[in-house]
Amino acid sequence: MEHARINRCLIERERRRHMKSLSAQLSALLPPQPTKMSMPELVDQATAYVKELQQNLEKYKQMKVEMNEKRGPGCSKRSTKISPVLNIRDLGSHLEVNLIAGLNKQFALSDFISILQEEGAEIISAASQYTQDRAIYTILSQAMYPRIGIATSSVYERLKSLIC
Repeated sequence: MEHARINRCLIERERRRHMKSLSAQLSALLPPQPTKMSMPELVDQATAYVKELQQNLEKYKQMKVEMNEKRGPGCSKRSTKISPVLNIRDLGSHLEVNLIAGLNKQFALSDFISILQEEGAEIISAASQYTQDRAIYTILSQAMYPRIGIATSSVYERLKSLIC
């Protein structure tokens, strides 16, 4: 008899710990509150917060629909044409190439690297970054032979012909 009672006490203690852990997790998901809340208040607050988030979501979905309607049919954000912008900075024995282009025209970063290597550059770093409507490429290189350097104008012309 005594063993069953101890077992129930342990089960109840574990249940309370588990409930406390769950309420702490729920509280952490809610905006910060100035005072500690009872369990019923916490549940009420969580329910109200979820409803508020659902209303915000519906409002934002409606705003998205309205914005797409204003743009007109057949117009999507990816169809916007952005002219490529090429910028080359000569930093002495280093060369930095930056290209910003719309996603409507894809470029292989390897093509840029090949041209730079053919012109006597050794690649230090290369990166590409994509946003909603454009791609940004950055390549940093240094001259393989610092005394000879890199012919910046030649690199510029070859890269320009690649993107146009």
